[in-house]
Amino acid sequence: MNQRETIRIAVAESSLILRSGIVSALRRTIETPVQFVEIGTAAELLSNIAAYAPDILIVNPLFGGQFDVMRYKAEPPVGLEETKFVAIITTMVDQAVLQGYDAHLTLYDSEAQLRAVVERLMGFASEEELAGEEQLSLREKEIICEVVRGHSNKEIAQKFSISVFTVLTHRRNIAKKLQIHSSTALAIYAITNKLVAISEVK
Repeated sequence: MNQRETIRIAVAESSLILRSGIVSALRRTIETPVQFVEIGTAAELLSNIAAYAPDILIVNPLFGGQFDVMRYKAEPPVGLEETKFVAIITTMVDQAVLQGYDAHLTLYDSEAQLRAVVERLMGFASEEELAGEEQLSLREKEIICEVVRGHSNKEIAQKFSISVFTVLTHRRNIAKKLQIHSSTALAIYAITNKLVAISEVK
């Protein structure tokens, strides 16, 4: 999409607190002017979406029982022909549920992560800027996998033939890069980024 003066973002989520919280966080985060619409029911989505024609639809995959993003992309209703779809992940979900979404958000994302998702989808961030973001090393990804599988720092150290101190250092670096400070959030990150299967999480 080309950069424009105003971005149109719709948030479809049955929880008023979560829906309004996402809108509030995005208002504080995005510098470009944004028009928001909050959608609380599936019927409201269908009746209002043609008039609103959002650039981005942020939607819970369980919205209205289950939001069929693949159907909406294959046969988009009027108003959604050019829309990018972003999943709101509120619980651990199977990776198959997220197929078809252009991006995803979790309850644990920082303001920088929220902004990065919108800027990437709207084409505001260059590939160089995206590449410049702090990336996890291979060893850090391996550590994440072991942590969410329920292994202790000592077990991880033994597996990779490193010290417990080194494991703790990796974990601090992971928390700093991802701005994730709980095991639940780390598990959601690992699942949504295909580091582990949901069945592996302990």
